[in-house]
Amino acid sequence: MYILDIDQIRSIANSIGSKTSNPDVQFQRLNFMLYKEYRVDLPQGVKKASLEKFKDITSSPLIFERAVNSILKRKIIEGENKITIKNPKALYRIGILSFREPIKLDLIVDGNVGNFFAAGCNFHGTWTVKGHSENGLADKGYSGKIVVDGFATELAGQNNQATYGSNGVDILVRKGCMERAMGQARGGSLITFGAGYNSGLYMSGGVLLNLGAPGKSFGPGMVGGSIYSPEGTTVGEGAKIQSLTNIDYQVILSLLKKFETELEIRELDNFSQDNPILYITNNGNSQEYAFQRFIKITSAESK
Repeated sequence: MYILDIDQIRSIANSIGSKTSNPDVQFQRLNFMLYKEYRVDLPQGVKKASLEKFKDITSSPLIFERAVNSILKRKIIEGENKITIKNPKALYRIGILSFREPIKLDLIVDGNVGNFFAAGCNFHGTWTVKGHSENGLADKGYSGKIVVDGFATELAGQNNQATYGSNGVDILVRKGCMERAMGQARGGSLITFGAGYNSGLYMSGGVLLNLGAPGKSFGPGMVGGSIYSPEGTTVGEGAKIQSLTNIDYQVILSLLKKFETELEIRELDNFSQDNPILYITNNGNSQEYAFQRFIKITSAESK
């Protein structure tokens, strides 16, 4: 298990920033220390972008984002497949590793993550966020399994992919998602305990299972995919409500199987249209779910 404490990188940057205000010198010294400690180099483009956007080197989020992702990539290439990130402090765009082929990696993030955590992810294993996730969780993800212990804000699972060789990311958000969960999803799945306004916006594939309170106007503009949510959920233009069929129970069963351990689900093997009751434990709270009181939301054009 490799532990990456981002506070150590911050300490290096703060020390350099306290000794010189010259950005060229700061960048040179920062790169020297990052190579010495982690054997990674930052490209000159990061310096230019940091100065243009943040007017600084040693406090630029772009510096930390690139350093963290470069360190993760190096460790993975060296064979590490279990990593913990400490003190993320809602840092943006971490976990963007850009591997063309799926990697094997179990990742734990001990804290909150900022926008676009795990964007473009392509992995086998489980990534767990011990906190909240901001906008764009796993945006355009290709494969993997992600568990967020807290909330996810807008656009969780946006652009979830389904391409040749990938089925999209499977995501569990324990405390619920805000607006447009699974927006423009093409594949993959999301289980959430609450979903906000316009969830399923422009879906063309994938599955959204909402086990909590729903927002309004689910599925506007959707042309494919499926949304399952409690009765009373309203739909947007281009979506319609259907009753669950036996096939839908099989779809929900297959999805819940992926998170059976995390949700401590009872009676799952017997789950069907004839046995629609499940007991699911989330964050220590066990609750009965009667799926005969759920609806399916699909494209208005589907038959």
